[in-house]
Amino acid sequence: MVLKSTYKIIILLFSIPFSQENIWKNAEDFNQNSFEPEEDSSSNYFQRIRIIPNGNNENWQQKIQVENNWIQLGLRIDKFSYMESIQNRKAYLSVKTGQYNIIIGNAHIQTGNYLLYGSDYNSIKSPGNLLSPGKIRWNISPYLGSETSSNPTGLFILNNTKSANYFMGLENSTVSYGIHKTWEIVNAMFVGTLPKEGGLALSLSYQLKNNSIQCSGETALKSNKVAQYFQLFSNDPNISWLGQFRLLPTDWETISGQPTTGFGKSSNEIGFLISVRKKLDGITIYGWADLYREIQNKTSLPIKSGDDFLSGIQYKKKDSFNFEGKARRKTNVELFNDNGIYNLQMNKKYYYTFTFKKMIVLKWKSVHLMPSAHTGKLIQLQSLKYQFKNWSGVLGAVYFDTDNWNSRLYLIEPGLKGEFRIQPYFLEGISIYSKLNWKLNDTNSLSFRYSTQKVLENLEKWNPEFGFQLDIVF
Repeated sequence: MVLKSTYKIIILLFSIPFSQENIWKNAEDFNQNSFEPEEDSSSNYFQRIRIIPNGNNENWQQKIQVENNWIQLGLRIDKFSYMESIQNRKAYLSVKTGQYNIIIGNAHIQTGNYLLYGSDYNSIKSPGNLLSPGKIRWNISPYLGSETSSNPTGLFILNNTKSANYFMGLENSTVSYGIHKTWEIVNAMFVGTLPKEGGLALSLSYQLKNNSIQCSGETALKSNKVAQYFQLFSNDPNISWLGQFRLLPTDWETISGQPTTGFGKSSNEIGFLISVRKKLDGITIYGWADLYREIQNKTSLPIKSGDDFLSGIQYKKKDSFNFEGKARRKTNVELFNDNGIYNLQMNKKYYYTFTFKKMIVLKWKSVHLMPSAHTGKLIQLQSLKYQFKNWSGVLGAVYFDTDNWNSRLYLIEPGLKGEFRIQPYFLEGISIYSKLNWKLNDTNSLSFRYSTQKVLENLEKWNPEFGFQLDIVF
C-alpha cells in the first residue's frame, strides 16, 4: 500500500481477557496462524484506541509505531491491573538505506519449516489451506510480540539484492547468518547460528518448483541432532494434495518459535501427514490422515502414539447458500495410571460439524470422548454481516451443553479489527454476542462489541463483556 503521509503513528490501547492459559493449544477448530493477528505496518497514518474493561482485572496494552520512507520506530507495553509492574516491553528501531535494512530491538524471523527460526503459533493444517505445512518461508522484520512470544532481540542487518537476500544477527552473544536465493526452478535458504554456549546450528531449506508436483523441506543440525521435514505437494486447481514426513529429535530446541506441525509438538516426534482436496461442480471434498509417535520415552515406559483423521464436504451455490459437513477423529495412545499400574490406553475424540449459510449462519458441533463417554454439543445462530448506510454489524447466539471441561467446544466469535476471539464452551449455558461498526467518514470509524454468557446450572448472573475501538486514519 502506498504511504500517503510523511509519518505514520499507530497508538493501540487495549486489554484482552483470556479464559484459559492453554486455550491456544486446546483449540480444536482453530484455522488461523496467529493468536494476535499481525497487521500490515505499511498502511496509512492512523491512530487506534481500544478499551475492553474486565472488571477489577482490567488489562491494557499500548503500542506505538512511527514510520516514514526510511525509518520505523515501535514500542509496546503490556500491564495487568492486578500486578504493579509492567509485564511486557518490546521495542525496535528499523532503518532502511539503499538495499540495506538495519533492525535494532525485537524482530520476527521465520525460515524454512521453522526448525530453527519459526512462529510461536505454528503453521497448522486446516481444511481451507491444506498445503500450508508444505510452504517454506523467509521473513525477517521488526516485530512487537506478546509477553509469551520468543521472538529474538538484538541487532539484525538485512541486505536485499537482485540475486539474493542476506541477513546477519547478533543477539546476546549469539551470531546468526542467513541467505535466501531463488532460481527458476529452485528456492533455497541456508541459515547458521553460533550461540555463546553450545555448538553451531545449521539449516538448509529448499523448494523445487514444477508445473504439477513440487517438493520442499528443511534439514537442520543442532547439538549433534538432525531434524527433518520433507513434503511433496500438488498445486492443481482441481485436486490439491500434500504428503509430509517430519522428524523432530528428542529435546530438539529451536532458536525461536516452534516447528510447523498440526500437533503442536516441537520435539520427540516422528510423523506422516497425507491431505487431499478435490473440487467438482461446486462440491469440494477434502480430508487428511496424520500419524505420529514418540521417538523415545525418557522414563523407559511404552512409547506414546496418535493419529488425526478428518473428512469433509462443502457445497457452494453462487448467491444462494453454503453447506459444509466434516467429521474428525483424534486418537492418543498414552499411559493410564490404574492404582499404580501403568497401562496404555487409547483415548479417542470424535468431532462432527455442520454449517449452513443462507441469510443466516447455522452451525452445529458435537464431540464424543472414548472411553470416558463424555459428550458435548453446541448450536450457533449468527446473522450474516448486515449494513445500513454507515452502520454494519453482526449478531449471534450460542447454546452449549457439555459434560465437563474435557468435552468443551470452541468457536471463533467476531472481534474488533486486529482482535482474535476464540471462546471455549463447557457445561450448559447460553452466550449472546454482537459487533457494530459506525463509519464516521471515509477514513475514520468507531467499533463496538458486546457479549454476555450464563451457565445455567450456576446461580451466577450473566457475565457481560464490552469493548470499543476508535480508528482514525489520515
